[in-house]
Formats: sequence, structure tokens, C-alpha cells
Amino acid sequence: MKKLFALSAVCVGALVLSGCIIPTKGTVQSALVLNHAASDPIVDNSVRPLKRGEAWSGGVLFFGSGDATIGEAMRNGGIRKVHHVDYHVKNIFWLYNETTTVVYGE
Repeated sequence: MKKLFALSAVCVGALVLSGCIIPTKGTVQSALVLNHAASDPIVDNSVRPLKRGEAWSGGVLFFGSGDATIGEAMRNGGIRKVHHVDYHVKNIFWLYNETTTVVYGE
């Protein structure tokens, strides 16, 4: 019994200290679309949403890749001023997740 407890403690510790991908939004299985807070200084609603840029990141178990930042989405769409930002988040039992940031602006 002590060996099982010690093994469990080591596994939990390794998971916590590994820097693994753990989604911040969603439940056991979800597909969400989230809006960026309009109070963020990067968002300017006086700008027309003429262009669209996307950035993607994802992860499986402890491995992740991609860059889903607003800056990367702006670069991909050639956007200088942001009208609004959407996040598309997929999560399956915390084992697989992906986040797509979509920026609209000019």
C-alpha cells in the first residue's frame, strides 16, 4: 500500500512539475467560442473588421506546439489595429486540446 501511495505521489508530482498543457477553459469535452474582453487596451472598436488573422496551438498529453497569441494572429492576417478577438477552444478530457485565436481588424 505504501508503494502504491509513493508511486501515485511521484506521478502527480511529475505531472505538476512537467509544465504540461492544461487547458484553462472548458469541461471534460467541450468546443467553446470565447470573446476577448473589450476593456483590453489592444481592442479598438472604432476600427473596421476588414481583415482576419488566425493563430493555432494544440497539445496532446504532455506535448504542445503552436503559438495562439494575439500578436501571432495579427501577423498572420496583416492586421495593425484590432477590432475584436475570438478564441475557439477544443478540449477532450484534458488529453487533447487546441486553441485558435481569430483576430479581426485593419
